[in-house]
Amino acid sequence: MRLAIAVAMCCGGCDNGGATPDWSRMIDQPKLLPYGETADGYTMQSPPDGTVARDWTAEPAPDLAEIPVPITRELLDRGRARFAVVCAACHGIAGDGDSAVARSMQRRRPPSLHEPRIIALRPGFMYRVVVAGYGLMPSLASLVARDDRWAVIAYVRTLELAWTAKLDTLPADVRTDAQRSLP
Repeated sequence: MRLAIAVAMCCGGCDNGGATPDWSRMIDQPKLLPYGETADGYTMQSPPDGTVARDWTAEPAPDLAEIPVPITRELLDRGRARFAVVCAACHGIAGDGDSAVARSMQRRRPPSLHEPRIIALRPGFMYRVVVAGYGLMPSLASLVARDDRWAVIAYVRTLELAWTAKLDTLPADVRTDAQRSLP
């Protein structure tokens, strides 16, 4: 009985005096529609100057000279994995610019990441290249997550070190292993 009274009271609150409740009143009520005209022009207003989107974070400056995250084995492994998926198709698995995709590029091949001009780039500039692209390289922001960008850049720096390291500067045990693997 109490349930029936509660239902009757709830339905009575929606009653417009007619035989059945008028559920269409919400459709007809006065409201502002997107892109609808108002006294000042539009219902959808531009945000005030200086407004920052809630999920926006500042990108690093192109002249950032150091990778701003701790370089760990985990970071380098993550960078290697993302490099292999996103970058290696064009830049080659070793970063030398030699890949099947690069060999078939007719306009311009991607550069070797071991060239002195690439090695001289600051990490902040490399980050901007990943985000915005450069020359014929498109933006990779949608393919490389924000957290993985520094990992890829750290891995590229590791590739550069491996490519340019002199055998006699390596620790003795590493040098011995490297000499055994040389042809």
